[in-house]
Amino acid sequence: MDFYVNQPFVDKRAKFSRYFTWGSLGALAGGLLLSKTNIMVSYGALLIGVVLAIAGSHYTALYVREPRADQVLMLVLGGLDKRYTLYAYYLASNLVVLSHYGFMVLLPKLQKGIVTYRDRRWKHKTGLRRIFGIFGEQGLGNPTRELADEIGQMRKWVAKALPEFEVPVSGAVVFTNPEVDLQADQSDGPVVTPAELYEYLRHGLRGQELLSTAQLKAVRRVCDALVESETR
Repeated sequence: MDFYVNQPFVDKRAKFSRYFTWGSLGALAGGLLLSKTNIMVSYGALLIGVVLAIAGSHYTALYVREPRADQVLMLVLGGLDKRYTLYAYYLASNLVVLSHYGFMVLLPKLQKGIVTYRDRRWKHKTGLRRIFGIFGEQGLGNPTRELADEIGQMRKWVAKALPEFEVPVSGAVVFTNPEVDLQADQSDGPVVTPAELYEYLRHGLRGQELLSTAQLKAVRRVCDALVESETR
């Protein structure tokens, strides 16, 4: 399998993480200092500090804390053959695998603990971590809905960048934290761990119309040209 990671993209967002974190500390400190002299300005500074802290936590979780989602995927998918290519932070969705099955959008989730999907509802049991979740672990949200949005964005990109091809676009939610207890057998779409993703990419799409070797090479040339333009 081939891998392309947009390192400048990652580095830029790591800088954002630091800027937001230091900015939040400054705003919170300023808010505390002003609490005895100008209470309204103090509240405003504290609110800005909280917002910056949340933004910093978000960027830290995605782009600073290792192993990042792309690093986990590179480790577990390395055994796939050369028909598969992972594009990280280059295309309309952050993590996309191109293969003879077309594009596979991967939506990473970083949660640990018990994650369930029952009766069309997602739940994440966090215990005491919920108290600190606003500044630490991201909320679970609705992974299947988020994945559908990501697939939609990717299909729009394909229609614009590759109008001469009918390239299938599918997707999967991937829980990358090894401490997750995933209980989502009733999900509307594929929800997997990285190890399960390996088998799904090999066998889970059987029956889907395949790209010919010539088509796959042509699509890959378009993607590789985008990679090259981003690295100049």
